[in-house]
Amino acid sequence: MNRSTVIFGLLIMCGAAYLASKIFAPLPVAQPSTRVPTAPRTVAAQPAVRPRPAPVAAPVVAKQPEVRTVLETRFTELREEGRVIRDTLMKSEPKANQAYDNLGKNPDYQALVARRRLLEGTWGQAGDTEKQAIVNEVNAIRQQTVGMVMMEISRLNAQPVAQPQQLQLTNGNNSAQRGNAAPQPAPPPIIYM
Repeated sequence: MNRSTVIFGLLIMCGAAYLASKIFAPLPVAQPSTRVPTAPRTVAAQPAVRPRPAPVAAPVVAKQPEVRTVLETRFTELREEGRVIRDTLMKSEPKANQAYDNLGKNPDYQALVARRRLLEGTWGQAGDTEKQAIVNEVNAIRQQTVGMVMMEISRLNAQPVAQPQQLQLTNGNNSAQRGNAAPQPAPPPIIYM
């Protein structure tokens, strides 16, 4: 063996012996403490401490711009959500355009749209509490109008599709002429998502 191997082995053995002594050493037994009476301390007179003034809280007015910003953001989001819903319906539903046309003639729908436009017009002059009420009412109006549109679309989808008239054949082989018309299949069920 060379010298470095012997030194390394001795270091490992010394380290193992040290760890074993720490791990397996008996724990010291706690001795009951006896209190020795001492003479009372004399307290030197300390100068009077002046209390610090309470920190000044930030005024409540600082939160109002945050509330105003939140209301402005929510009002803008409501307007954009209405546009997005309309665009999405127009792209995905083939009868959405007809549903909007039919609802445009409905006086209840017209009243809701007129009320929403009135609220949008008064938004700039409204105070914070009025703006909160406007946001809530515009949200309710949007939900009602979207619900009306969805009901109209489902009503239009439930109507049977008008079949184009069949051409009359002159050779007499047309089954519609003879009264043997095949029954039309029922429309597919409406699936709500």
